[in-house]
Amino acid sequence: MIGAGLRAEIGTKSRVTATLRFVITISTALLLSGLFHSPQLGGFAALGAFMALLSDTESDLISRLGGVAITFVGVMCAALLGVVLKNMEYGKWLVIALVCFGQNLVTFAEKFWWLWGKYVLVFLLISIFDFTPDLMAFVGYFVGFSLAAIVLDHFVWRYEKLSLRPMAQLKLVEGGNRNSYAYAVISTATLICALSCSFLFDFSEPGWVGITALYLLNSNVAAGYKRVVQRILGTLLAYFLVILIFPHIDDKLVLGALIVASSAGIPVFVGGNYTCMTFFITCYILFVLDWLMRAYGGDYSILIWRIWDTLMAAGWVAFGLGVLYLWEKYQKKATLGPTSQETRIDKN
Repeated sequence: MIGAGLRAEIGTKSRVTATLRFVITISTALLLSGLFHSPQLGGFAALGAFMALLSDTESDLISRLGGVAITFVGVMCAALLGVVLKNMEYGKWLVIALVCFGQNLVTFAEKFWWLWGKYVLVFLLISIFDFTPDLMAFVGYFVGFSLAAIVLDHFVWRYEKLSLRPMAQLKLVEGGNRNSYAYAVISTATLICALSCSFLFDFSEPGWVGITALYLLNSNVAAGYKRVVQRILGTLLAYFLVILIFPHIDDKLVLGALIVASSAGIPVFVGGNYTCMTFFITCYILFVLDWLMRAYGGDYSILIWRIWDTLMAAGWVAFGLGVLYLWEKYQKKATLGPTSQETRIDKN
């Protein structure tokens, strides 16, 4: 479905502009590590800037800066809520289900709120199941979002308005432009099942299974299956590239250069080739997490669970899409009523 809030076709100028934003913002975030002698600060700032730049509303300047602020407040509140819910056995599952249900009601026509809901759920899942955020994480994300706001504010980077303002997009939701309740229920059940299965098989980072499932879910069954295949392919390609490079990265400058290079590829393929976009995002996330693991004295086990969480989530999403297909087929049949042959039989 093409909604009123969908962005226009992304031109070359816009992609080049977005790439420059990514390179400048991510480079600055990493340079702060050296300036303040804190690799944690640079790593979290790079992740925060990455999220802020992707959540750009691409509308007028006030709306764009407001969108960055709304996104930051949303994800920080989600992270704090996750910390509170971490030890609540049933409460955390209830909140996750409610947030997931609400997020899946929003269509891509309301792109800003569609992505905002995913970010909120991502931070909720990570803080509940994987990583308890510390003060440096909050400071780093604040710095990253602030850097993105500064870059977005500069007149050099302004280009054509491609999307509606966030509040205008929200009115579309209020006006009834949303996904079906059936899709929201099936998507929520799929994510909960994927998370539960990750605990059953004792995954070290179960939250990432839920995150992967969240980004694969699609209200269009055909597009959803296509994305499952593309996601697996993009992740596998990135995984094998990174695992070949990792053993030879001994210098932070080299790792920083790889982070910036991978970030530059993201805006080039956003809204275009999903496999390539997944490839660059996976490379970026893995390189930044390697940066943070070195800062926290971690190991390289992330390479193993990153591929397994993708396969686990993809399997459950494929099943969920199958259930959605059967439901839509049933609904279509019920709406059309009995066939002409069945009608003749009834008359006889």
